[in-house]
Amino acid sequence: MAGGILTNVRFYDYNVLCGKAGEVRGHLVELIERGEKLFVVTLNSQIFLKAEQIPDYREALEHASFHLPDGAGVVWAIKRHCGVDTDRIPGIDTMVYLCKEAVARKWTVYLLGARPDVIPKTAENLKKQGVNVVGYHHGYFEDQTPAEEIERLRPDLLFVGMGTPRQELWIHQHKHLPFKLAMGVGGSFDVIAGVKKRAPQLFQKLRLEWFYRWLNEPIARARVPVDVAKFFFKVVLDGKNGTCKKVR
Repeated sequence: MAGGILTNVRFYDYNVLCGKAGEVRGHLVELIERGEKLFVVTLNSQIFLKAEQIPDYREALEHASFHLPDGAGVVWAIKRHCGVDTDRIPGIDTMVYLCKEAVARKWTVYLLGARPDVIPKTAENLKKQGVNVVGYHHGYFEDQTPAEEIERLRPDLLFVGMGTPRQELWIHQHKHLPFKLAMGVGGSFDVIAGVKKRAPQLFQKLRLEWFYRWLNEPIARARVPVDVAKFFFKVVLDGKNGTCKKVR
């Protein structure tokens, strides 16, 4: 891939949008302005492997508008088997970018997820930056209260930070709600709220954010190194024909 051209890659059963990060995110803005309704997934090895194990989750991911190459393993696999170079496009950076666009374009934002004590801080910090956060709800619920509120508020952007697979399953099950873009953002709310720190720039540049998170939470993220290895060997063993192809 060269010269600022966006490339769609069919990675297994997922449509991955590849390119320079700024151009991919700019394309999201164009689609929103065009009136398209988007369900975006930030694809990494952990999400991929969970979908292999949970049929309902896999179905939800297959119904996404497209996926962004969030994980370093996904970026590597697409280059190895499709010959397509793409930036790694992390979900948190995409969320921050879209929130800045929301300020400029007067889009409204709704936040769903995180702990009850965290999500108000996330909303407050975004509001300080001029983001019109019309509503938020923590991720510890069992009823339909958030869906009812989202239905009433009709936000332009819906960010869901409930971890995988719950966040993508929830978006898929509520795709009828009146949003323009919905995207799972994992632990991004914790970072924006200042509760957790993001990996240092060195780890980000080396595409080792997963390793940094594992170092900081070795018990909670005990499976991460195993999943990284499993993903690597699956992609290698499946080879080019079983992995991906260019769509355009």
